Amino acid sequence: MLQDLDLLADRVSRLVAYIDELQAEKSESLARIKQLEVQHNALQERLHNKQQELNAVTQRAATQQAEISSIQYAAQQNEQSLRAELQQSNQQLAQLKAQLAQSQKQVVSLRTVAENARNQITHILARLPGGAPQE
Repeated sequence: MLQDLDLLADRVSRLVAYIDELQAEKSESLARIKQLEVQHNALQERLHNKQQELNAVTQRAATQQAEISSIQYAAQQNEQSLRAELQQSNQQLAQLKAQLAQSQKQVVSLRTVAENARNQITHILARLPGGAPQE
C-alpha cells in the first residue's frame, strides 16, 4: 500500500509538473496572441490609411484628368478660333494684295496718262504764238 501511495505521489508530481508546463505554454500562447492582435491592429490601421491615401490619389487623378480634358477642349476651341481668324486674315491679305496690284496698275496708267497729257500740253503750248520753245 505504501508502494501504491508512492506511485500515486509520483504520478501526482508528474501531473503537477505537466500542469505547470501547460500553464507556462498557455501564458506564452496568450502573450503571443496578444502580440499578434497588436500586430493585426497595426496592420489594419496601415491598410486603412493606405486605402484612404489610394482614394485621395484616385480622386486627385480623376480631378486632374477632368482638368486636362477641360484644358484640351479649351485649347481645341482656341485653335479653331485662331485658325478661323488666320483664314480671315489670309483672305484680307489676298484682297489687299489684289487692291495694291490694282492700285499700282492705276498709278502706272495715271502716270502714262499724265505724261501723255504733259506732252500734249507742251506740244500745244509750243504751237501757240509766243509759246515756250520746244525742248
